Amino acid sequence: MSMSLYLKYRPRTIDELDLASVRKTLEQIVTANKVAHAYLLTGPRGAGKTSAARVLARIVNCEKNRNKLGEPCNECSACKSILNGSAVDFIEIDAASNRGIDDIRELKEKIRLAPSQLSYKVYIIDEVHMLTTEAFNALLKTLEEPPKHAIFALCTTETHKVPETIKSRCVPIQFGKASENEMKRSLSRVVAGEEKKISEEALSYLAKAVDGSFRDGVKALEIALTTTMEVDLGRMEEVVVGVAGFSAKPLAHALADKDADLALQVFRKAVLTGVNLGYLLVETMKALRDLLMEGKEVTLTKLIFALDEVASKSGTSAVPELLVEMVIIDWCGVVPKPSNSESPKPEKKMAAVSHDEVWQKLLKGLNGDSLTLGALLSKATPAQISGDILTIKVGYAFHKEQIMTEKILGKLEKLLSEAMGREMKVKCEVAEAAAKMPAPSDTIDEAMAIFNS
Repeated sequence: MSMSLYLKYRPRTIDELDLASVRKTLEQIVTANKVAHAYLLTGPRGAGKTSAARVLARIVNCEKNRNKLGEPCNECSACKSILNGSAVDFIEIDAASNRGIDDIRELKEKIRLAPSQLSYKVYIIDEVHMLTTEAFNALLKTLEEPPKHAIFALCTTETHKVPETIKSRCVPIQFGKASENEMKRSLSRVVAGEEKKISEEALSYLAKAVDGSFRDGVKALEIALTTTMEVDLGRMEEVVVGVAGFSAKPLAHALADKDADLALQVFRKAVLTGVNLGYLLVETMKALRDLLMEGKEVTLTKLIFALDEVASKSGTSAVPELLVEMVIIDWCGVVPKPSNSESPKPEKKMAAVSHDEVWQKLLKGLNGDSLTLGALLSKATPAQISGDILTIKVGYAFHKEQIMTEKILGKLEKLLSEAMGREMKVKCEVAEAAAKMPAPSDTIDEAMAIFNS
């Protein structure tokens, strides 16, 4: 099974460390020939904190450095055991998943024992800021009275979450964001090791795109190198962005001008062509920042914050593209025109018709198909038409009850809608004068004819 390039080319010596400031710090430790009991390595993700801690572990345990500290040889049994992970005295702990007080208590119990193979027991605690308050208190006791044979390397991306009592007992090693030259130095080492080539344009582009993360840079480079012996700019853009030749400047300018139609058009085209949404948002924010620095509206800061909020939610949103579109519309302050180039057709106004005309159309539509409906309508007269509602009146409540049954009413409204060419409804009322009169004697006969039809 092949090893990922990031692990394969992980720095093994001080000289191979990517950040110049960190190389200088470790060189000073070597020169002073003195090791502290605890170090706090802080900086952004992918900057090389755990890699530097591993180098430090080999520096203090290398068999060639017993009298004077120096670069690890990476050839002795101590160096090899740390490199291949078999050294029992070299312990890496992920505080994100081992953050409780019980984990630290177990560490306290074992740390008192002398190392069985190496000169020093080295504990690397990654993401140390994830420890609970109780776990930090337990760790503090160990840092206050550390055994001489133990060294701690605490790594964190969020130093503000580490208690001051812990910080004050550690020697700080700060990892800044890598410069373009430092990134190019690291990536060139990987390319040379793989015996492949990369153009200067592609190398510079990748060094800027990964925003100081060596890990992200090597991962992107690995993808590019899997399909070609020589990586050019177009190929690198495809890996990082998803498509070659993309620029976020047109979208930024459209947003600065508050042109909703153009901004949505550019954004949707980018998404359809495969541009990575996260990259698109970051590059758009950078382009807006540049416009702000050039003297554009100060209010662009609000838009940058809004886009940053969307970027943070994009990983959990079912439709992140929709969130971006809503930010664009809200920022521009106008509703965009329909995407169809044709103007929306105005609705046709219905010609005014009288209720008598409607009634005649309805009766013509009967065609003798329903004796029941015909019998009922012969006792009804049209009263008025209002919009899509035709009101009819009958002489007796019995007739109204029959017309308003689900079966009869449905058939009536269907015939009326067909006659009018649009959906219509029917409302039935009993005439006031007739409502006070008793039903005629022939009502029973009419009812029998209706039910038997």
